[in-house]
Amino acid sequence: MNRSSQFYVLLGTTGLLGAGLLFNINQVNNLEHDTRELGEALDALSKNGVAVQSSTGSAPVASSSGGDCLTEQDKADLAEPGNMLVAPSDCLPQRKGISMVTDQVLTRPTGSDPRGLNPYIANGADAAAYNVYMSGYLGIRDIADPDKFNPWLATYVGTEDGGLTYRVKLRKGVYWHLPTVDWDSGKYEWLKGDGPNGRHEFTADDFVFVYDILQNGQVSGRVSAMRNYFDTLEYIKAIDDHTLEIKYSKPQFTDTGMLLDALVPMPRWLYMYDEGGNKFDDSTWGLKLNEHWYNNKGIGVGPYRFVRWEPGVLLEFESDPLFWGGQAAFKNVRYLFVKDASAWPRKLKTGEVDITSLQAEQYKQIVVDGGEPYLDRPELSLTRYQELSWFYFGYNLDGKFFNDKRVRQAMTMTFDRQAVLDNVFHGLGKIHTGPYPQQVACYDHSIEPYPYDIERAKALLEEAGWTDSDGDGIRDRMIDGEKVDFDFNFLIYGSSSEYEVLASIWRESLLEAGVKMTPTPVEWSAMLKKMDERAFDVYTGAWVPGWDTDIMQIWHSKEADKPKSSNRIGFRNERADEIAVALRNTFEPEERTKLCHEFHALVHDEQPYTFFFQRERPVLYWDHFNSPSFAQTYPYQDFRYWSFNAEPSKP
Repeated sequence: MNRSSQFYVLLGTTGLLGAGLLFNINQVNNLEHDTRELGEALDALSKNGVAVQSSTGSAPVASSSGGDCLTEQDKADLAEPGNMLVAPSDCLPQRKGISMVTDQVLTRPTGSDPRGLNPYIANGADAAAYNVYMSGYLGIRDIADPDKFNPWLATYVGTEDGGLTYRVKLRKGVYWHLPTVDWDSGKYEWLKGDGPNGRHEFTADDFVFVYDILQNGQVSGRVSAMRNYFDTLEYIKAIDDHTLEIKYSKPQFTDTGMLLDALVPMPRWLYMYDEGGNKFDDSTWGLKLNEHWYNNKGIGVGPYRFVRWEPGVLLEFESDPLFWGGQAAFKNVRYLFVKDASAWPRKLKTGEVDITSLQAEQYKQIVVDGGEPYLDRPELSLTRYQELSWFYFGYNLDGKFFNDKRVRQAMTMTFDRQAVLDNVFHGLGKIHTGPYPQQVACYDHSIEPYPYDIERAKALLEEAGWTDSDGDGIRDRMIDGEKVDFDFNFLIYGSSSEYEVLASIWRESLLEAGVKMTPTPVEWSAMLKKMDERAFDVYTGAWVPGWDTDIMQIWHSKEADKPKSSNRIGFRNERADEIAVALRNTFEPEERTKLCHEFHALVHDEQPYTFFFQRERPVLYWDHFNSPSFAQTYPYQDFRYWSFNAEPSKP
């Protein structure tokens, strides 16, 4: 989400998000990579325990001097009593003691352009995925145990009063990337700082500015969904340049995870000014931020620096030689925008991309039916990972068709989920019944999915008053004095052939039950707009939940009437609201699980969604990879642990 510890982010129905990172060392907007900077970069890498050598093919190879995951500051601060951060269970590749070619480009496909790169304005998972590599969070979830956090921009996080007040020590010696602007024009000299090559130092004020954004009601976009997680936040205060004090009015279960894994820093020195360097007025700066001149570019303090975004073509970042964590695994990381996902395997075979996930039909053709060597290339390998996301159909509960739970239950019973999973998605997943991922304790595995039962569905529709009064085969009922046929539109993601087949199958079953459905395929950007405007009867969706369970954003009634809310279906239930609040205020694991299971049963009965399945993803990749490791949270977006072991063998 968002890539956040708690709040959910919406996926395109095929999960085609990923972090769009593209780098070309020759596209650095005229930055001066002189001898002095190179020396500084090598010194920084050396201090971080990374040796840079030359391979026989002249490509730089990084190998860790001892495989030590931690910097000296990490070691000192992790030893401080009360630190919530822990040493990582596995090192980043550049610190792991493995040979790693570092002058190569990682190229990946993605389905569509993001909606911007400002992490607090751009909706959807896109900006969040990009910003973890372009910038970063205070902590970062451990790859093996997501309940634990490793140091990232913070090296110490602790509380001495039960979660009311946090003290945070920030990493020192970290600098913002230079903004990506036309430096030769002389127009942007005002953007330069006092650090190396005109860079600004990362300081505590970069998080104080985030607090200002959260508090400014003029700022809209993704931050609107975030605010309900910070409604008890009283302040974020800079004690000094590298120490934060963060105060809450009362402790909530979501606080620690959101603090560590949801907020990326924001430079006030950039976003409080217009393109000419004029400071925005205090009374209107929130409105100006919504349309800021830099919102379609990115900036951060992470391993990769934004280079360019060519809409419909690519998004490009390049490695930062002064990154505090050592030399990044790739010189460049490129995301190619390839709208037609059926073309991804072809681009893998021709060497245009290094790794790609497979859609279900591609998996059947390439893996099940084709077998090894995949795509007739013996250099390609197959792996799989379990997604945290789950898929569903969302009903507009404020519309005329789906405001009765009996109707929604009937809709689910007309959809043969297991048959579609087996025959359309070729067994890549498990049927889902509730509002959490199946890997967490909150998911109640004892709840049985509704059966595929057309006759029971017909009976439920009759009970709800939908009958065929005129004998034309389509059910109808009187609404506000007018006869209304049960004829609805089904909004589906237009770049997914599987969903077109799914819609066709469901349409036939619905007709058997006396209901007419019209599939409406649309591209992802148009689909988001329709969902934001609630211009749908039913839509296909997928949620990528955070690891820590919180249901407020999607399910609480207070979210139902907010513009562009995640509760776009208009779900309102008094007991659900009580459980959502209770989960915020409950810390004991067994009590939390009881509340989660009660909510699971409630939502299963109400069926505001037809819960479909949780997916397993097959992935093909070239053999110049060190075998890619996938985190449990955001597995395909989180490529921290990926690296190349040789120069590419692809064409």
